[in-house]
Order: sequence, then structure tokens, then C-alpha cells
Amino acid sequence: MNFLLTFAVSLIATPIPYLIRQFVTGQDVQSATTAAYGIVLSLGCVAVTLGYFLGGFLADVAGRRTIVISSFIILAVGFGLFAVTPNLYILFLARFVQMFGLGFSTPAISALVADYSAQRSRGMAYGVYNLSWITAQIPAPLLGGVIAQFVDIRTPFFMAIYISIIGLPFSILMKGKHAEKKQVTEEENIPVNEMASRQAVSLQRVILIFSLTNLANGLLNGFIGPLLNGLLMFKLNADLTMYGLVSSIAFGVVTGLVQIPGGKLADKFGRKPLVLFAFLGTPLVLALAFSQSLWEFALMMGALSAIGNISSPAVSAWLMDFVPKHKRATVSGITRTLNGVGLSIGPTAGSYVWNSSSPDTVVPFGVASLIYVIGLLFYLMLKEPRKISSETPETP
Repeated sequence: MNFLLTFAVSLIATPIPYLIRQFVTGQDVQSATTAAYGIVLSLGCVAVTLGYFLGGFLADVAGRRTIVISSFIILAVGFGLFAVTPNLYILFLARFVQMFGLGFSTPAISALVADYSAQRSRGMAYGVYNLSWITAQIPAPLLGGVIAQFVDIRTPFFMAIYISIIGLPFSILMKGKHAEKKQVTEEENIPVNEMASRQAVSLQRVILIFSLTNLANGLLNGFIGPLLNGLLMFKLNADLTMYGLVSSIAFGVVTGLVQIPGGKLADKFGRKPLVLFAFLGTPLVLALAFSQSLWEFALMMGALSAIGNISSPAVSAWLMDFVPKHKRATVSGITRTLNGVGLSIGPTAGSYVWNSSSPDTVVPFGVASLIYVIGLLFYLMLKEPRKISSETPETP
């Protein structure tokens, strides 16, 4: 189910900037395209932020399956608007609807992974779960680019509609029990001394720290999006196929390869050491500015993806280790909302810095490396939770 969600969204990622370029007018096509793409990214992030917020709270009240079913329907509407858009304004609306649908389902699905796993193996559970969306990102950008280049630029958007429709039966079959209907909660099965140990770090402090890290990470990912797009399209002159191929290798393949090892390491050695390992990626962010070829870019971006994403299962498990089951979707929604706020601000800021610094690429990527470090510093304020041997997962 999550594979289909991500595949549909990733399929249209490559054609979007090229579709924007078709509607751009004026003498400076590069600046106009970059600026419009920044708006598209920002609008999408505002929408996904709103989806995170509403989806997180509603999933713990109305049921997680209901939220996921609704998200597939919303996504189909967004893809449909993309497919028939006559101008940039409808394209902006399409992006908003599509990304709202994606964000709406995310807290519910993330909470279900925690519900169906025990703490001792939760890192591994999130590693496997992450593969469902990461493997979708491997073929989809390339496939979307090839189809857009050799068939028609709008065909990937029609395909995404059909994929959303196919996903509906899977979401209907899912057993999405929400915790408020359960008579016995997770906490009632945990010994008093272990429960007290886990609550030594207050839930409010946990939410604050993870919200700050998510805000910084969202700002980074939003900020660097226009930079990578400008680097690939205008400095390295990537066509649609090569754009999709490089994205698939550097982001999808590499990120997928480190998820299972990352999950195992998080369960064996702890969440915090693996998360702080990401500091080693700082110089690679700046090094991207000096890329002279597509393969050089792909090599450095792949290394950065590996270092930065091997801790992804640890981060997800770390948060859920502290959160009671009946609040998991809500807390996930809150922290992801802050991530969305960063994502909403980042693209416009990234577009501005890119256009003001052009043709120099060192300044924008230098700013990105600074944001990267700041996001990791907040994790130093958080301790490892004590392991709870008696916690048992739900049965899917």
C-alpha cells in the first residue's frame, strides 16, 4: 500500500519541472523556471504540513484505515488536475491537492508500524517499512522521465491516477485498529519500574526535541531541492532521462540499501549513536557544489544519502519508543507538521539564494551544510530510552 502511494508520487516528480518550463514565458527561462519550481515545492510542503497535522489527530480518533482510504482518493484528484492543467495556476493547485493527500496518510501509517512491532525490534521494523517507499523511488523517477520524454509529458500523471485507484483495495483490506478502541493499552502490560524509567524524559520534551529536529530537516530538504534541480538542469545539463536516472541511483538505490543495516544497527547498538553518525555527511553537502559531471554528482549524492539515511529507522523507532500507543499518530502528526513547516519555507529560500548567487554554487550549498549540522545538534539533548522487554506488538 505504501509502495503504491510513493510510486505514484515519485512517478510525476521528474516531469514536473519540465512541465513548468512549458508554461514559463520571458527572456530568462532559467530563473523563471527555478522560481516557479520553488513555488511548487513550497505549496506542496504547505499542503503536506496541513495533511500531517489533520491526519495525525484524526487517525487516533476516526481510525487509521479511514484516513489512508481517504488519502488515496485525494491523491487521485491531485494527479488528475496535473494531467489536464492548462497553466501554472492549476498546476499549483494540483500540487497542493496531491501533497495534502500524501501527508494525510503518513502519521497513520507510521503509527501502525509502531503498533505492529515490539521495541526490541522496532528499528528493524522501520527499516523494512522504509523500503516500501524507498524501493518505489528507485524505478519511478526514471520511468516517469523516460515516459515523459519519449511518449508524452502528461502520460505519467494519468498513470499516477490509475495507481491511486489500484491502491484503494489494499487500504480497505488493512486492519487499521486505532488505540482508543482498545480496552487494554500498551502501558498496562509494562511493569511500573520500567514505565517510570521510560517517562523520566517527559513526553513534552520528546515532542519539542523531535519537532525542532524535524523543522531543521524539513528546512534542509526544502532548501536543497531547488539547488539540486538547478545543478542538474542548468549546470550539468541533464535531460529528462538522465535526471530520472541520477535521482533513482543517488536517492532511491543507495537509501534503500542502508535501511536494513540501519535498522539492525539501531536495535543492536542503540538509536543515538547511529543518528549522530550522520555528522560525517556535512562536508559532502558542500562538496556537491563542485560537481563537474552527472556521475560525479551521483557519487557524492549517493554517499551523502547513505550517511544521512542509514539512521532513518533509528530516528523513527527512537521517537515511538517514548510515545504511548494511543498518542502515536498524533505525535507523529505534530513532529511531521514541523518538518512540513521547514519544507514550506525551504524551497523559496533555496530558490532565492540560488538565483542571487548564480553562477556561484558554493554559497547556496554552504548554507545547506550549515542547516544540516544545526538539525543534528538537537539530538544531543536526548537520551536513549530504557529497553522494555515486556512490550508486545499488535497482530496486523
